[in-house]
Amino acid sequence: MSPRAVGQCILLFLRCACCPIGLHAEDITTNDDHVFKNASVIKLETDGVVIKHDGGTKRLAWTALPAPLRQRYQAEARRQKDAEVQKLKQDLARAEAEAAKLNRAEPQPKNEEAPPAAAQVQSSVSTPQSGLTAAPVKPAAVDRPSLKIDGVLDAADLIDEFKMDSAAANERYQKKAFRIKGVVERFETKLFLRKYDVVLKSPEKFLRVVLRFDYPDEYKTIYAIQNGQKLVGHPAANKEVTMMTVGDSVLFQDTCKGLRDEEIIITGCKKVR
Repeated sequence: MSPRAVGQCILLFLRCACCPIGLHAEDITTNDDHVFKNASVIKLETDGVVIKHDGGTKRLAWTALPAPLRQRYQAEARRQKDAEVQKLKQDLARAEAEAAKLNRAEPQPKNEEAPPAAAQVQSSVSTPQSGLTAAPVKPAAVDRPSLKIDGVLDAADLIDEFKMDSAAANERYQKKAFRIKGVVERFETKLFLRKYDVVLKSPEKFLRVVLRFDYPDEYKTIYAIQNGQKLVGHPAANKEVTMMTVGDSVLFQDTCKGLRDEEIIITGCKKVR
């Protein structure tokens, strides 16, 4: 077999491996005989699927699908969730192994004899100069203005504070409500959960601000389209509504949960503008 033929076979294998089985475009007929032409599943949820078809997008409940189709999509949803669980277990095992390795590599403190504190104090007191006693030197403190709920904090400034002193930043911001502004970098929707994340642009490679939203009560589903560039949702009226777009400069009202695994988590978010 020629090298070109071998390359084509490998490429075909990779394409097949990357495509979910049974989720290719097809005509879907629901239990009420409604036909969706060239439909493909773009999201699997706990109570149904979101499809894209010739007429747009549509959310279908499991009960609306014929039994064979419903079983096939539910099997794929379980497979994806199992894969996600396995990845989380692997990430946890790797993190625990790295932590154990760091603990073994940590140098032990040397047992050096230090002069008693009392002797140091006595020595300093016994040699006064011109009858004056030196005042103790206090460490310099960084004074920051008090955090106000109506104040606006830039995401880059928040990242800079956590980078310089994460413990102090956690103490200052954790469980505090405030407004934060930034530029949308990407969206992360949650499979089987009525939640989604908005990630803001960060000047740091390994530190980012993640805004965590709950679905509004009137929304059935929320997902990203246009290769993840636009976040849209379906309210009860079943009309697609654009919520945010990558690159938008936005202002949010939220509560800081603190630093978690190189992510500054902001929960209970609401878009101000």
